[in-house]
Amino acid sequence: MPRGNPAVKRKATMAATTRPKKKTSVRSTALEAQGRDADPPMTVSALSSAINYEELAKYIVREQDKVRASQSTDRTVTQATTNITTPNNGSDQATTQNTEGSQTSTNAVKEIDSSSVAQSNVASASNDQPSTSTKSTADNSDNVNTILDAIFMRGGPAVGTTSGGRSDTHTRLPPAHLTSEAQSLLSASLSPSTQSAYRRSWQLLQSFQANTTLPLQVTDVCNFIAHLHGSHFSASTISSHISALSYVHKLLGLPDPTQMFIVKKILRGCHKLSHTADSRLPITIGILGQIINALPNTVPVFDHHIMLKALFLLCFHAFLRMGEVTVKQGIAHNKVIQVQDVTFQYKGQNPCSVQLVLRHFKTQKMNEPIIICLESSPNSEICPVNALCVYQSQFSHISGPLFQFKDGTPLSYNYVSKQLAASVKFTGLNPALYKGHSFRIGAATYAAQKGYSENYIQQLGRWNSNALKRYIRIPAFSV
Repeated sequence: MPRGNPAVKRKATMAATTRPKKKTSVRSTALEAQGRDADPPMTVSALSSAINYEELAKYIVREQDKVRASQSTDRTVTQATTNITTPNNGSDQATTQNTEGSQTSTNAVKEIDSSSVAQSNVASASNDQPSTSTKSTADNSDNVNTILDAIFMRGGPAVGTTSGGRSDTHTRLPPAHLTSEAQSLLSASLSPSTQSAYRRSWQLLQSFQANTTLPLQVTDVCNFIAHLHGSHFSASTISSHISALSYVHKLLGLPDPTQMFIVKKILRGCHKLSHTADSRLPITIGILGQIINALPNTVPVFDHHIMLKALFLLCFHAFLRMGEVTVKQGIAHNKVIQVQDVTFQYKGQNPCSVQLVLRHFKTQKMNEPIIICLESSPNSEICPVNALCVYQSQFSHISGPLFQFKDGTPLSYNYVSKQLAASVKFTGLNPALYKGHSFRIGAATYAAQKGYSENYIQQLGRWNSNALKRYIRIPAFSV
């Protein structure tokens, strides 16, 4: 066969020799320039063969710790040097006035040497005092709480910024330089319920890890996810808690550890391992009637029986969440439906309808309340209007939560859950399958059976997504 053109071969050879070599090191050149003693460079070939994510996370954390330690030492040395050399300026001036020029030069050299020695002594002393580091960590945790309180309690970002892992509450954040209108818009970006949920997420983190610093370490986030998963939190709940951590880092302009590849993979593992079907069953119309009839046998106090009957019927017919009518621990009493939020319309002596103003609910936007209207069914044993009217006439509260005992104590979520379980058990059903949320599931199922469209059911239940599809439990037709 004929050989190729030699000139073409020479050109190809020259092009190959002049092509730049491909770099194989993935370590940052900035880290190498700082002269840190670190692990050997990681190569592309090593990464492509086998990636040990745990070792990679440890490597990232070690590098971050070195940066923080270096910056902290630099600040300590600079401050100590300033304090030491300031009085020496006055002694230098006195020496200059009382000595010859040559002696002054000698003293100046001695001052420089003594200052250098003092500086090195201060630096070594700062490295030999672990108590200073412990106090620094405690101060940083206090600063973190100050920042979180300012963000989630007062709704404003005008708190301290962070530098080198240390929080400085005396320095204003970049968002604080916004106009008042811009800060109001920023504060309105999160609903009050979301702000409270985010603050609880950080409280969970701080209960898991007492000494919390900003920015968070990647390994801290990973271990926190594992802790929540081990505490039987659902995967979606864990993701919400991690979103709260991410929000603070983004707002403060800090590196966000929740966006690291390893964190996302661990979250993905939570979703794969935690995927379980919702075992809660709907409280249907028939089951609702059985529960109401069981109350006189399970609740010994007549007044309590009247109150629970009105609550159960209202939760079913108004698609209410249990947290919208009962008080949970740590939640303000004014977050549930209040007495003044209920208005009856009468036809003669009998109530024909009731109007509820729901001011706080899960999917609320722009803090706007919604109005729920229920029509009465005079001949029905499960009419919510009649039951609510009997309850209010029996208790005669004029303020506070809608459902409260006669002594003014708000009805708690735990009390209602226990009484519901007792009534369900009395009917012969499994109380583990019928919870407070079963009223909403039953209402959605009943509305679908009546032929209402999904969009209309979504409005009735105040769903912002297609999550209602998980609530509709219509049994399959038997052939």
